[in-house]
Amino acid sequence: MRDTQVDPRLAQTKFLISAPTLNHCPPECGPEIGFCGRSNAGKSSALNTLTGQKSLARVSKTPGRTQLINFFEVPGTGGFLVDLPGYGFAKVPDAIKKQWQQHLGEFLAE
Repeated sequence: MRDTQVDPRLAQTKFLISAPTLNHCPPECGPEIGFCGRSNAGKSSALNTLTGQKSLARVSKTPGRTQLINFFEVPGTGGFLVDLPGYGFAKVPDAIKKQWQQHLGEFLAE
């Protein structure tokens, strides 16, 4: 990771919850910035780089490792960074991919 300036609020970002469905997501109480894209595209790595934290969001070389909607609270902002499951190349059964697709669609529609 490069030695760059990180906003102090982002540097204090903390994991809040992993939500398997929309019903498990925290109540809507502030802005959310979602990291969305194909499996293994670097969404979790981008979140770690943005916050200056090497292991805030779990990173893997295996496509489809992020399987839940992961919320990270940014102190002092009332907002969240949201690491979303990827789509495409995940090495999981088709039934699981369909579940992710449904949950991701519900989350984005809200």
